[in-house]
Amino acid sequence: MALAFALSAGAAQADGALGLLVAAQRAQATQAFEGVAVFMHDGKFDAVRVVHHPGNGGYQHLTSLSGMPRALFRDAREVRVELPGGAHRLAPIVVARQAFDATRVAASYQLGEAGSERIAGFSARVIDAIARDQQRYSQRLWINPDSGMLLGVAMIGPRQETLQQVMFTSLTVAAGNASTTAVASSSAAANTPEPRKFAAPAGFRLIAERREGERRSLIMSDGLAMITLYLETRADALDRMTTLRRGATQLVARQLGHDRAVVVGEVPLATAVDLANRAALATND
Repeated sequence: MALAFALSAGAAQADGALGLLVAAQRAQATQAFEGVAVFMHDGKFDAVRVVHHPGNGGYQHLTSLSGMPRALFRDAREVRVELPGGAHRLAPIVVARQAFDATRVAASYQLGEAGSERIAGFSARVIDAIARDQQRYSQRLWINPDSGMLLGVAMIGPRQETLQQVMFTSLTVAAGNASTTAVASSSAAANTPEPRKFAAPAGFRLIAERREGERRSLIMSDGLAMITLYLETRADALDRMTTLRRGATQLVARQLGHDRAVVVGEVPLATAVDLANRAALATND
């Protein structure tokens, strides 16, 4: 009887957590908001002003409030990086699937609720997404149960250490929502990126792509975590690998001959290295 009760309670808790993730996904696609978020990593922090307007004609604008002045603007037509020396424009991203996909999360994470807190003046339910394998990090998410707004995310390492954390310190949520019909039609119009000769890490799917001449950017997601893979041809021919870490984000560059694969993502080093190696070998064939 006790075991049956425990199993039933665990299943109910997972269902409640999944329901909150579904609400958060819906809010990301339909809810306009502005606020200031703090990104904490490696004993440092960066403050960023976030403006988010979804739907047709929607855009995102991220402005750094600490360190070197910089900003990123993104809409359906372009991605623009604004630096003190001027703006750099990139080709738009062709989106095939949403990065935040609550329906796929349970395949890679064990979900459960871990209480409630108050973030930026809003009530928040705490959701633990425990990684089912070593291909990804566990995550803790703070979600407002009324609006579905995602108020904070922490990446958790294998020793239960917090690798990085993003939290809103102030937030204003618009009273009206973007049209859900507009969001759906926009997603349906996007072209699906062509498959590659190498497989994505377990649980990850290709969700978006950008082409800039000889350079390609492929974005993959497991429903929560994201990886960007850059493929390019270099003038010099080398056989080398370089790695860099910032918080939970790994950067791995693998060059083989004239072809280079660069992986940037909030995943363990082994996952990033494996993908970079396989991508470099595949493009070098």
